Amino acid sequence: MRAYGLSLLSATILACGSTGTTSSTVTDSDSTGSTTQSPTTGGPVTSSSTGDFPTGGSDGMTASGSTADTTSTTSPTSTSETTVDMTSTTMPVTSTTSTGPDTTTTGPDTTTTTGPDTTTTTGPDSTSTGEESTTGVEELCPCPDLEVPLDDGVFVLSLTAELWKFFPMDNSFQKLGPLSCDLPPNTFSMAVDRLGYAWVQYSGGQLRTIDVTNVANCTDPGYVVGQQGITNFGMAFVSNSQSDACDRIYGNRANFVPEGNAVSDFFAIDPVSLNVQQIGKSDYGTAEVTGTGDGRAFLFAGANPAKLVEIDKATGQKLAVTPLPGVELGSAWAFAFFGGDFYFFTNSQNGPGSEVTHIDYDDSDMNGQQDITVVVADAPISIVGAGVSTCAPTAPQ
Repeated sequence: MRAYGLSLLSATILACGSTGTTSSTVTDSDSTGSTTQSPTTGGPVTSSSTGDFPTGGSDGMTASGSTADTTSTTSPTSTSETTVDMTSTTMPVTSTTSTGPDTTTTGPDTTTTTGPDTTTTTGPDSTSTGEESTTGVEELCPCPDLEVPLDDGVFVLSLTAELWKFFPMDNSFQKLGPLSCDLPPNTFSMAVDRLGYAWVQYSGGQLRTIDVTNVANCTDPGYVVGQQGITNFGMAFVSNSQSDACDRIYGNRANFVPEGNAVSDFFAIDPVSLNVQQIGKSDYGTAEVTGTGDGRAFLFAGANPAKLVEIDKATGQKLAVTPLPGVELGSAWAFAFFGGDFYFFTNSQNGPGSEVTHIDYDDSDMNGQQDITVVVADAPISIVGAGVSTCAPTAPQ
């Protein structure tokens, strides 16, 4: 998600639904440790980004220490043109397993094994031998088991260049720590990949990767700023498809124009070369992007009130537009998809913290409506970026 000047957009958010209170717990816990995976080998994932446009930014960019302060806050609640082939060159092999004593599985191209606790795998060139056997088929783009999990919440970036985590289960926040990149502090957007790295975009267009298990670990992935005239953009990682978990960054160029006919550009970033690949035109020039583990891409954008727009990531064309009554972008905004629903982070009231608004996108309460509810009225930080790994759930848990 990104932050813009107040002169561009209105700064009022109307709360929807009933009133009440929602407890928002804030945990201060700088985490340590690191992973050895390279952030540039995985494809893009989900994200939302924000930043200060044109000023944006944050302070306090020092290496994280070790803190363990916990506070609780209570928040009021109210209830194209050009097509790029995005098909992955490798596809996971579907397999079936049978376990238990004296198990036998038959079928074409099947390797059958018998005996206690064996695993049988279907598919050509499969092998299965003995107890705790392996199939010989490597899982593509697996989700790592990290100290800071990728599947239980939304990573959010503060205006002051701190990485936090928002937990939709109880609407609480946890501080992971300040970033430690050797750049001016103003941030613009963020996406989180499948390996556990937050890709933070600074206001100058630079991309840096942050290890979510050790936010002091800041790396330059080698992205070249200004490709095809693009400096700043909303960004997210999106899986290739429901059956192909590998992902890549998708972006929407920022150009100050909230909404209009083909006013901006929708593009992807190659996960290996980090080159920009134009996909099509976009009707939104102030859009944030988020993606899902089942291969869908969405924008949070538009003149007030804002809109949720599903995008065909192969063409950039709109597939569906969902109005968001009462939701305004304000001076900073971001959003993310988690568990079948969307969470919007906006600072339209110019407070020290952002509002968090939830839309029941999949109508999980089955009342026939996509209810829009303010779940946190004043978050502990002003949020300019949000990102969810495509390892996060795509359905209610």
